[in-house]
Amino acid sequence: MAAPSITSSLRRSLLIKIISKPAPSKEDVASVIELTASKVVEALNAQSMTLYMVEGNDIAFKHVYYSPTLWAGDPNKEKRFKEMEAKLLQLKIPVGTGIVGKVIQTGEPVFFRNTEGQSPIMTSITKTTGFEVRSMLTVPLKTTITLGAIQTLNKEVSAGTNGEFTEADLKLLQEVAKYSSTLIHRMIDPRFQLGSDDTARFVSRLTELPLVKNIDFLEIDQGLLDEIGDAVIRREGVFPLKRMGPGSASVVMINPLDYAKREAFTQATELSIDEVRVVPAVLFEALLKKFFKDSRPMAIGGENVDIGSVAHVITTAYEADAESGDLKAGDLESEDSAPIIQLANRIVEDAYILGASDIHIEPMEKDLVIRYRIDGLCQEKLRLPKKVANALVTRLKIMCNMDISERRLPQDGRIVFKKFTKKNIDIDLRVATGPMNFGEKVVLRILDKQKSTLPLTALGFSEENLERYRECIRQPYGMILHCGPTGSGKSMTLYSALAEVNTPDVNIQTAEDPIEYTLAGLNQMQMNRQIGLTFARALRCYLRMDPDVILVGEIRDEETAGIACEAALTGHLLVSTLHTNDAPSTVTRLSEMGIEPFNISASLVCVCAQRLLRRVCKNCKIPYEPEGREKMLLEKAIGWSGQIFKRNPQGCPVCNGLGYKGRVGIHELMVNCEELTEAINREVEVAQLKKIAMKTGMKTLHQDSMLKVKTGITTVEEALANVPPDLIL
Repeated sequence: MAAPSITSSLRRSLLIKIISKPAPSKEDVASVIELTASKVVEALNAQSMTLYMVEGNDIAFKHVYYSPTLWAGDPNKEKRFKEMEAKLLQLKIPVGTGIVGKVIQTGEPVFFRNTEGQSPIMTSITKTTGFEVRSMLTVPLKTTITLGAIQTLNKEVSAGTNGEFTEADLKLLQEVAKYSSTLIHRMIDPRFQLGSDDTARFVSRLTELPLVKNIDFLEIDQGLLDEIGDAVIRREGVFPLKRMGPGSASVVMINPLDYAKREAFTQATELSIDEVRVVPAVLFEALLKKFFKDSRPMAIGGENVDIGSVAHVITTAYEADAESGDLKAGDLESEDSAPIIQLANRIVEDAYILGASDIHIEPMEKDLVIRYRIDGLCQEKLRLPKKVANALVTRLKIMCNMDISERRLPQDGRIVFKKFTKKNIDIDLRVATGPMNFGEKVVLRILDKQKSTLPLTALGFSEENLERYRECIRQPYGMILHCGPTGSGKSMTLYSALAEVNTPDVNIQTAEDPIEYTLAGLNQMQMNRQIGLTFARALRCYLRMDPDVILVGEIRDEETAGIACEAALTGHLLVSTLHTNDAPSTVTRLSEMGIEPFNISASLVCVCAQRLLRRVCKNCKIPYEPEGREKMLLEKAIGWSGQIFKRNPQGCPVCNGLGYKGRVGIHELMVNCEELTEAINREVEVAQLKKIAMKTGMKTLHQDSMLKVKTGITTVEEALANVPPDLIL
């Protein structure tokens, strides 16, 4: 019997879609219907199947299937059935019509067989369909409402049956309809949300792991919790129960399919996960509240709430029928009101837990939009009433000591978040505000002070580039520059380089705005332009403090560039960042800042241009052979053809249905040499400088991105979206 395994496969496919896609789109409905229909036919060995959907006051035919056994090789019959299928797909019938209408109205299944009592009905159906009907199952697609129905006719006789369905077939079809209807409802109505209990039950069925229904019966080791701390538990969504051995533990998770979180938990605690149970989100939060009382979430009315419920309270306060409620709209227009304070905190906490790098708070014409940048892409997370905007922006300004009365000019500030939360979240936020046409926009850059630097080997350097770069950072003097747009990983690379040369016999001093990572053994200075502490002034100070290596956060102006160049020429290794598109353009940029070409060529050790590309998900990436333009680009850039990978449009639980997980750096490393020195002194154009650099071993950003495509780290689509092909190749 193949049906159980097919049913298991179908259930797994649908459950993964339900769990892994936070916001499925309407465009996915057709694929879910097709998946459901094809698998139902296989699982039940059905001779015919129709899937109906309610559309307003009508019932529409959305999928029709006829088995080839119905025409048995007769081309005329086959043509007739194909024509009937096309005709039905264009047809709509009024709600309440026929057996399907009854099932949709009552929400109850109907099971007909060719028995003595039901024979007249089956004869009538036979006349309508044009073939003998021996058995019929009709079940509703039902959640909180009835969305449609699935109807199957006849079991294939070749399947070892008499052509009639059984009670087991009815249960199987009802189970499939339950999962399909939940997913379809989420796609056609964004307001429909799966409850945490239902989600947990679905996850438990999918993973075949035990479901926790009552936390009071869990055996929990308080000593283990104290050792790990709530920051790791909250961030990774893994709650440890007890040790199973010296290096392993038993845990509960909301989504045990999130293998990235499991791996992160293991790395943070050095405990492998031996046993997992599934817990609803509400009970997971209850565990945190019970065992970490000092870091419990803030609450309204004494109840634990998440960002969604805070948003709901604020949104409903503005509805016309909410005037008699406890919370008035007027309460939400003050930056000192508890809901606004809580909302500001919860937005930051939610973004941190999701791994966002930036938070965008954007006033639109009719509402306030909250977006997070995760893995380089902005994702909308929340919409609030427009009237909340002023209070929320003012609250954030208060948190970073900005002038709350100034709304016409941009402002910059910094939030030390641990001053405003009881949770163990030690982050700073770099805040920038600016006046837009519908109000002030706020962008918050999250600086995680608990995050450590990565080793150079984990940043995506190719073996050749890594070897050359390591030679550069061990030079006794000179200037190493990193260029690229904001958020391209320049600071992380510089810190990783400093970590490699950071030994007791080396004096490293940094001038930063802001200090993004704290490293032991480094002397780090925070810039403060309001009191005149600029990069240029810090550099002058450092030249009198016996440094070996100096890091300057950014070369922004002529004065800083001049002092940096002077430091590099007088026996110091200076590392810094600059905003240019590629490595050769950096030379022109320094010339525009007033640095003489002979000083640039004499001081420059190397320039590293970089970008961050999204990694294609290792768990669900799809191999394929490139053709056409893709094949041509690979051959032209790196002289290679063969199998590469693309993202899976459906994604998987590991990547949350996105097809991408994490990011990797690509690098264009231009190391100074005799030919380049001569070219810089002659002030050649950027294009000519690039050709010389390539002849002396430089791989361009495009070439490095194609190497990442070749090795299956990213996709052609992602590479071309970030770096255009080289014109000079």
